[in-house]
Amino acid sequence: MQILSLSSIVSIFIVVSFCQICYVESIDCDKEPYHEVGRLKKFLLCGSYDANQRPVKDMKFAVNVSVLPILMSFEYDESTNSINANMLLTTEWLDENLKWDPKDYNNQSTVAISSEQIWTPDFQLYSSTVKFDTKQSCTNLRCLVKSDGSVLAVPSCDFSARCEADYTDWPLDTQRCRMLFGAWMEHAGEVDYHTRFACLGSEQSNLHTQWRVVSAKKIKKEVSYNNVTYPTLMYDYVLERHSGIHLAGILTPIILLIMMNLFLTWLKTDSLERKLLLAVSIVCHFYFLVFIQWTVPKNGDTVPGILLFYRTSIIITGILLIHTLLGSVIKGRRNPPPSLIALLAGTIHKNKIGELVLAGEYMEVEYKKSEIQQAENSELAEHQKTWSSFSRIMDRVMFLLYLVTYVISFAMYIPLKYASRFGEYELHVLDYKDINHF
Repeated sequence: MQILSLSSIVSIFIVVSFCQICYVESIDCDKEPYHEVGRLKKFLLCGSYDANQRPVKDMKFAVNVSVLPILMSFEYDESTNSINANMLLTTEWLDENLKWDPKDYNNQSTVAISSEQIWTPDFQLYSSTVKFDTKQSCTNLRCLVKSDGSVLAVPSCDFSARCEADYTDWPLDTQRCRMLFGAWMEHAGEVDYHTRFACLGSEQSNLHTQWRVVSAKKIKKEVSYNNVTYPTLMYDYVLERHSGIHLAGILTPIILLIMMNLFLTWLKTDSLERKLLLAVSIVCHFYFLVFIQWTVPKNGDTVPGILLFYRTSIIITGILLIHTLLGSVIKGRRNPPPSLIALLAGTIHKNKIGELVLAGEYMEVEYKKSEIQQAENSELAEHQKTWSSFSRIMDRVMFLLYLVTYVISFAMYIPLKYASRFGEYELHVLDYKDINHF
């Protein structure tokens, strides 16, 4: 982040303060003014000055206009995916017909003149979301004219422009809002626009409840039409969503549901606790899916990664349901198992890796068994133990598959930091702290 030096912005604040307190009187060219400012305005405007002509002596040369947009405040509208911005649209150019010798006017080196009385550049916002007139959307349309002919205007304007809707990383998403400025009729051979950068009015401009400007870039482009070039200034503002409520309300249920589904595979397949918790998991998944669907913005063609993660988790829960029902049936079987299952269960039991996988016992609520139940359990046939071992092996393998799937899905879909999708960020901030030192 770069802080602009005060020397580069002194003139901007001077003209703002000056225009707020200066009374712009109408010029009566038939009467003699009673003060120096009136005499100076009569000299400048009552002669051959034409506000409709470009202010150059030789029409072969273009008027060079310097532009510095200062973003003072903004609102981002998610329903229309647009930014509503209040800006100081600082413009400066040289008017060769507005020069004088300050000695002839009591050392008056500057004068404030209404923009309607002199030539001003036809600088418009192309990418506006609404049809507007610059003169109607801008206030403080007065200019500070210096004795060397340089003119400085700092109107306060309200603009609205479209933004690119991309909610892939919601709620840590970034949006780019692009403003295109240029002249409607004047080509580069008549009026040429230049800009150094775009900036924020102050750090206060970024103290927003939910959105912050993290980058403001300028790009100059030239558009050709019928072999005529029209200069276009493009300003890109990158906004980041900062909402702790979204993070706390979304990430916490995600972690809890992951832990619940993984925990279910460590309960006995035919246990009542597993079936009850599985039903709770299914209900919670659908509840939070509907909640997120109503929370995320509906515009744009991108799907938030969190929605995709919940979709994956619901699929895992569905597989877990089938896995639980199938495991209960397998564990309750009393007929002799196929030779392939018996061989698989026996091999895993004798294998070192198999012993490691089956080392963990099931988590369960211990019930006190009667002597009759203990006697029945001791008389279980060998094939019933094989079915039980196969069900346990299936639980351990599915646990590993669920764990790997969750880790991959979490890494792919859940944003943990802001992504720089629009290249290197650049932000200039106008410093107001020392403005009273002028």
